[in-house]
Amino acid sequence: MTKIFHKERKKLAAENLPDRQAGKLMAYLRYAVGEILLVVIGILIALQVNNWNEQRKSNEKFNAVLEQIYTIVDQDAQILSTYESSFTQESNIIDSLIYYPEKIDPAILPSLLFYADMTPNDFTSEAAHQIDLLEFNPKNLSQSRLYKSIASYAFAGTGLSSLKSKYILPLFKKYNLPEPAFIFSYTPLYDFANIDRNFFTKEQQQKVMEIVQQVPFKIALQSAKSKIQLAIVLVQNKKNAAFSILHLIKQYYPRARLLYQNIGIVGNATPNKNWAENVPMTLIDDQKSVWEIKIELNDGAIKFRDGNSWLTNWGGESFPSGNTKWFGSNIPVKKGYYKVTLNLTDKTYEFKLIKE
Repeated sequence: MTKIFHKERKKLAAENLPDRQAGKLMAYLRYAVGEILLVVIGILIALQVNNWNEQRKSNEKFNAVLEQIYTIVDQDAQILSTYESSFTQESNIIDSLIYYPEKIDPAILPSLLFYADMTPNDFTSEAAHQIDLLEFNPKNLSQSRLYKSIASYAFAGTGLSSLKSKYILPLFKKYNLPEPAFIFSYTPLYDFANIDRNFFTKEQQQKVMEIVQQVPFKIALQSAKSKIQLAIVLVQNKKNAAFSILHLIKQYYPRARLLYQNIGIVGNATPNKNWAENVPMTLIDDQKSVWEIKIELNDGAIKFRDGNSWLTNWGGESFPSGNTKWFGSNIPVKKGYYKVTLNLTDKTYEFKLIKE
């Protein structure tokens, strides 16, 4: 390209020179102007290339942080679904306590009463910790709008903190009943099968059976149910907001992925026969986060988790296939050699029997 410019300048400098001296001067001037233009064009091209490189690096960083947020918000939606299920279960418990207390096992009745008054702390998204890393180009309208939407979602609570009123606990204290230590959502994971049935004495159980049918308790239960129904609406609103953010991220960056690195199977049905060591799975579809493994399983149960930590894990309620559930129940499995497929985008799993 440079050689062509030089050639053209020499050609122009040699044309139409009636006076040799003036012609030489004009030729020099044209050549000098040409050199200056070449330098300017070179600088402009270099600046443009540098701007392109900087913009590319900026976009890559933006998209990298965006994928982190995409994974977090996907987890948010799963957590909020678990909250919704737990609140629905709580509402059903209250209905049973109001209308059919005599059909409830007296050994767990006091515990159900205490749990029916529980609400978790207000839900906060981990995306709030990532938002400062999401450096967007102010001139890029799509990035600016996406940043604003994510920030609004990340820093907005659910409103659960406004539902801390207790209706049943004051009655526990009035009748000098002890308070069991429960964790919202986690305690009823297996339909209260692991509740300490000896926490309340026989006399306390009988006392609760009597007072639960009295008007003050009925009113307290109705108030608690109203609180739970509002909590369900608040959680649904936040969950819908999470799905909206996932959609917006995918619209802007269709290749956004779920960033899981060490998915494995754990449980007493695995060759390890324990709940401490994962059997690693293989990532076969990075874009959809699909994991597979061929494994010999025993009769027992398993769960899926990310790394050797229980902070990220999925259970399920059916076999040989079903939908994953965040912090869900252990998946019961039967003895055999299986190809196990876990799709973390669609939230599904499948155990395909290869050999019994």
